[in-house]
Amino acid sequence: MKDLFQNTEVIVCTGSGGVGKTTLSASLGVLAAREGKKVLVLTIDPAKRLATALGITSSNTVVRVPGQDFKGELFAGRIDSVEIFSQFIRNSAPSSDVVEKILGNRLYEQLSTTLSGSQEFTSLVKLYEEKNSGNYDLVILDTPPTQHAIDFLHSPEKIYALFQSSITKWFINNAEVGKSVWSRLIHKGTQTVLSVFHKVTGSDFMDELSNFFFSLKDLQDNITQTCKGTQELLKESTTRFVLVTSFDRAKIQEATSFYSELVGGGYQLHTTLINRAFPAWYLKPRPDHFSSEALEKSYEEQMKYYSARSQVFDQYQKDFSDRLNVVMLPEVEDELAGLEGLVTVANLIESPTSSQS
Repeated sequence: MKDLFQNTEVIVCTGSGGVGKTTLSASLGVLAAREGKKVLVLTIDPAKRLATALGITSSNTVVRVPGQDFKGELFAGRIDSVEIFSQFIRNSAPSSDVVEKILGNRLYEQLSTTLSGSQEFTSLVKLYEEKNSGNYDLVILDTPPTQHAIDFLHSPEKIYALFQSSITKWFINNAEVGKSVWSRLIHKGTQTVLSVFHKVTGSDFMDELSNFFFSLKDLQDNITQTCKGTQELLKESTTRFVLVTSFDRAKIQEATSFYSELVGGGYQLHTTLINRAFPAWYLKPRPDHFSSEALEKSYEEQMKYYSARSQVFDQYQKDFSDRLNVVMLPEVEDELAGLEGLVTVANLIESPTSSQS
């Protein structure tokens, strides 16, 4: 795994929700810090115990992880999507007046929290900002949980497409005309669509909509450039992806599809971490003695079950071991806590059941 950190400035840990991605992202940070790197781990919603271990006490702040004794340094930060979106508006707007108009607009409040791809986009904005700050040797991003790992890659495209659509361009170009434009829109064919906006923003939604798109006119170029910049960052030679998945056939198939998508899109997938692939006792020698026949029978059944499951991994390993690291991690028996828990997981990643490319 050490070659993962060589000539690497960004690591993107991606995968669907519920596979232990956040813990593994932080543990990769531990490994990199032990190698002498100054590392920042960015995560959007760490569990309380993990946030405590990392020393994160508030949103959108970066802290030095307490209690560490590494060759390098480990920092961590929680991504506050709403705050980052707001700060992006402040940095992009030409004046404080435009900032106030956008941030105070009720339509913006809806879009900044519910727009498809907005959470992923703000994560990339934060990654882009921290990587370009020059403060760290390596930035590790724990991507927001998605139903499918591939969704993250398309988030900049979704935001970019929103501002390139003919409908949005029409609104931006005509919003300044005023209510005379809106009055021409009110006819039988648009009443249903407009009623949706009415429910979202209330009786003054015409003004809200007009002001929103008129204000966005000043941000369009900056948003477009940022979308392109984040997309380029993901494809840089110093950016590598780590896919975290779980040990079942559906997840392995998703990992296979994700690999094809990455390679086809010009991205670099370095490692697949198959988390909780087997219980820790599975690799231990067979006990010499069992206290009962029932216990011995249960042991044999469990061994047979996990041996059968391993066939799923064997095929994945056969297909990809010559192109990337494929790492199987056991399910840890003891409850992990504090920085020591992350060090334990880091040790498992460093010396796993794996196939090295």
